[in-house]
Amino acid sequence: MLALVGTHYHFRRVVPVALRPLFGKTEFWISLKTGNKSEARLSAMALHAQTSALFRTARLMTDPAQKKPITKDDLLALYEDIIKQQEKVIENSERAAAGQLKLERYRASMTRYADLLKTRAFIAYSSEALERLNQNMIKLRKDMITGTMQDKASLARKTEEIERLHATLVKLFQTGPALSQSPGAVPPSHQLAPPTPSPAPVLPSSPRLTDALQTALLADNQKSEATKKETARTVALFVQAFGDKPVKEITGRVAGEFRDLLFSLPTSYAKGKQEMDLNAEVERAQEYDLPTLSGKSVKNHFMRLSALWNQLIRREIAEKNPWSNWDFDLTKRNPRRAWTDDELALLSSSPWTCSTISQATFAGITLVAAYSGMRLGEICNLRNEDIQEVDGIPCFLIRPHPEDKWTPKTEAGARNVPIHSALLEWGILDLKNEGEKFLFSELKTPKSGPRGTDFGRNFSKFKTTIGLPATITFHSFRHTVSTRLRNQAGDLRELWIDALLGHEASHKSQGATTYLSGITTENLRQTVEAVSYPTLDLRLRL
Repeated sequence: MLALVGTHYHFRRVVPVALRPLFGKTEFWISLKTGNKSEARLSAMALHAQTSALFRTARLMTDPAQKKPITKDDLLALYEDIIKQQEKVIENSERAAAGQLKLERYRASMTRYADLLKTRAFIAYSSEALERLNQNMIKLRKDMITGTMQDKASLARKTEEIERLHATLVKLFQTGPALSQSPGAVPPSHQLAPPTPSPAPVLPSSPRLTDALQTALLADNQKSEATKKETARTVALFVQAFGDKPVKEITGRVAGEFRDLLFSLPTSYAKGKQEMDLNAEVERAQEYDLPTLSGKSVKNHFMRLSALWNQLIRREIAEKNPWSNWDFDLTKRNPRRAWTDDELALLSSSPWTCSTISQATFAGITLVAAYSGMRLGEICNLRNEDIQEVDGIPCFLIRPHPEDKWTPKTEAGARNVPIHSALLEWGILDLKNEGEKFLFSELKTPKSGPRGTDFGRNFSKFKTTIGLPATITFHSFRHTVSTRLRNQAGDLRELWIDALLGHEASHKSQGATTYLSGITTENLRQTVEAVSYPTLDLRLRL
């Protein structure tokens, strides 16, 4: 997050609660020494990526490069290295700015010198013309006095010559030194050639990135439509961050800044609408310590741009490829896993802290996820009419609602989920309010984005506050249900578990394909009732 202090921006990032004893800080503050917000944002993106790597190292207490344990002093040394690197970046930026100012002053002085030379050439030429006019006037007066010029024809010729010289001088003084810039206005003998400075190399015109995309990739019939679409999406993301730059201005430095930005974006950005503000998303990820894009996702973006640049090089639009030879951490970061009994006990004993969503709504959504394995979007979009008895068994009906532009994630996601007896005892049916559309009517439907986004954000903040690790998310309830059902010692069938969770059949035999839809509601009820938790308190006490 950026903070303006006086005339300079500072990078500010909250240290996760669990890591504060290691660093002895609640926040990192690093001066960016610039009042330019665009420059500050780029520096903040790079610092966010570096501090994220530092937090990951602190959680593991292992050096990822040397794969050996590290101490608290090592962590503080790594933090000092980040500050020193930022100081070097600032120093290099100031040196480049000073060099640019020196170059501009040199060019201005050369321009003034060239103007002086033109003025000198004009004066020399004008002086010669004035002298010629003066000599002609003296000769004409002498001839008239001595009687040398008696015939009218000779007098007319001399008068015409004098008038011509006079008109030339008048024109010279009216136009001024600018006349010396016209070809041939000043004879070569009177021109003083200035010392020619080394000219700056003139680069050929370079198309904008979006124009190059149309030329090099979208017109290539060998690429699939899916590849073209994904490449266009990556280019749009770059343009959103850096503008529609000319191709030759996109250097390795720019590619590195784009890489840092991608690693700073939350994973939810890739699933949402792309018109979201990038800097706001980066700041949101910093504030809530959200998981960011994986190395695999960032690598995919770079591979698309690298393939595009190879096309541009072949067409002589670009000279080299700034998107190749980058390293990416392809190990899965913050992998989701199932809840442990101790973590469920901590969740049950911690008071819900969000002021905009009630305890009852938090408890209801959390328990439905724990006792059904349903996705957050499926739970938040449950309507009162979606609770019905099927074959005499109370069920959640997960089905499309086209009027709200919501459908299950996959074709298999449309299903009936028997309501666990623990939920019925807790009073899930008491949440149905007459006249309300949704079961969890307290949730607000956002203008953009899926219903339940606000709850998911607050749940993520809550679980971080109480000290749960980043590997545990709301989606971990789905992993927990799947894991516990598949480890049951009873005779639960894989097909029943897949049907309950809305998964495609885990094997594609003819029997699975033909008979999956024939699973009875009683078998699904038997499957969901196999889920139990010894440490999850159904009250989720205040």
